[in-house]
Amino acid sequence: MTKHTPTEAIILAGGLGTRLRTVVSDVPKPMAPVRGRPFLEYLMDYWIEQGIQRFILSVGYLAEIIESHFGHWYHGCNIDYVPEKTPLGTGGGLRQVLLKTHWQNPQVILANGDTWYEVNLPQLVTDAMFAKKPVTIALKPMQRNDRYGGVGVDGHGHITQFGLKASTRCLVNGGYYLLDTEAVTGQLRNFPDKFSLEQDFLAAMVKGGNVAASIQDVTFLDIGIPEDYALVPRILKKKRT
Repeated sequence: MTKHTPTEAIILAGGLGTRLRTVVSDVPKPMAPVRGRPFLEYLMDYWIEQGIQRFILSVGYLAEIIESHFGHWYHGCNIDYVPEKTPLGTGGGLRQVLLKTHWQNPQVILANGDTWYEVNLPQLVTDAMFAKKPVTIALKPMQRNDRYGGVGVDGHGHITQFGLKASTRCLVNGGYYLLDTEAVTGQLRNFPDKFSLEQDFLAAMVKGGNVAASIQDVTFLDIGIPEDYALVPRILKKKRT
């Protein structure tokens, strides 16, 4: 893998957000309001500051709310939408995006639309270049963890285990990735119509030795549950308005 700085990002924004509905029930999860703005605006602003120029949104539940808010242009960046006519799971949604999109670069960022993780793009690209794997995952070191599965990494920066039992101190999948579009698209063709990105695709890729790690100990927050969503305004209070 040669070193390229990606200028495109896929955001998975099609989930139902069932765990958050007690506090956010009328918009899709990435559009949850934070200090008067949708969470998705903060997420895209962060990646624009790192050089992303185009977003491809995988949308499903209440997709019309996202599209009517952003349209096809945001802060100088193009936005394309790839809707799910029926629920495809995170893996099926990603495959549909990869198959239906013409890519400008050989690598693309993939981000969960409900996660704030201040990943450094140059470090992610460098780690991917040295590992020479089709998938590189940004991993967050956790000192206290009872919610996420752990990830095992060897001395060469290759991920060897995925979905380990949660432990007090471990590395966890931060939900941000760098993908080799051609290689990943080819691998995804082997899966059924509906499947999970993590439990099915990534687990298989790890088993085949095809996933690298980029360990980044920076601010991380998953807004998928009310307790963590309540913390978001404090974390994002200094971000662009």
